[in-house]
Amino acid sequence: MSFADGDLSRIVVGVDGTPESRHAVAWALDEAARRKEAVELVHAYEYPPPLLPFYDAATELGEDHLREVARDAMAREAADAAAREPGVPVTGQVRAGAPIEVLLDAARGARLLVVATRGIGALGELVVGSTGTALAGQAACPVVIVPSPNEAGTGTERGPVVVGVDGSAHGQAALHQAMEAASLHGRTVVVVHAWHPVPGGLSASAAAQQRRFRADEVSHQLLVSETLAGEGQRFPEVAVTARVVQDHPVRALLDAGRRASLIVVGARGTGGYPGLALGSVALGVLHHATCPVCVVPD
Repeated sequence: MSFADGDLSRIVVGVDGTPESRHAVAWALDEAARRKEAVELVHAYEYPPPLLPFYDAATELGEDHLREVARDAMAREAADAAAREPGVPVTGQVRAGAPIEVLLDAARGARLLVVATRGIGALGELVVGSTGTALAGQAACPVVIVPSPNEAGTGTERGPVVVGVDGSAHGQAALHQAMEAASLHGRTVVVVHAWHPVPGGLSASAAAQQRRFRADEVSHQLLVSETLAGEGQRFPEVAVTARVVQDHPVRALLDAGRRASLIVVGARGTGGYPGLALGSVALGVLHHATCPVCVVPD
């Protein structure tokens, strides 16, 4: 243990030996150092195995051998991580099972679950196409999906934290996560709220429609102000800029996040169907963002 052997929260990271997952580990280590928390590396293996760097043709010798290969690889990964950030306690575990189920179980009670955009699924599939969206929609803790260095945008490491708010509980939880992250990293926060005017009807005059538009605009600005009020008091050191725009939420967030260090979204918003694991805005941002994305449950 480190950090005076205190009771540490955990940041769980899914690993599989790829460069992409190592980049996710590096992100998690930096976060853990700032939060004074531990990092737990988790690898899920299945038999017969997918084609991943942890394994080779020798795995034909059987499941016991595959398990030993995975454990040896995990020991190296954990040692490398500990050497990279000596002050952060690092542990590693290998579990049999499908990645989604294993990582969801490992992340119970964790501060964050961190995965790479590639590297969890077989053949280096895009995590955000299956595993990542499942984790982001089902995990009880916030899930951070980290792009590989080749996918990341330029100039994002020192950029602001961008967060989407819409008046929902998920949006409020996302704002709290964004403010906390900005406070830890010394960043500013850009709050994005996108809306569309409601048509006034065919019989409405141009003047009536203009009055309706102005009233709607004021109500959306008021919603953002009310959403920010409590968090501004909790994190007075964080500078906040609000952007209330007429646009699609995904496009507005991606535009604001071009040079962001992190984009934070709620798992679902005001228009989200309760039965859906992940809302359309979170899904759209996950698929197109070039910086790490944090999806927050309510």
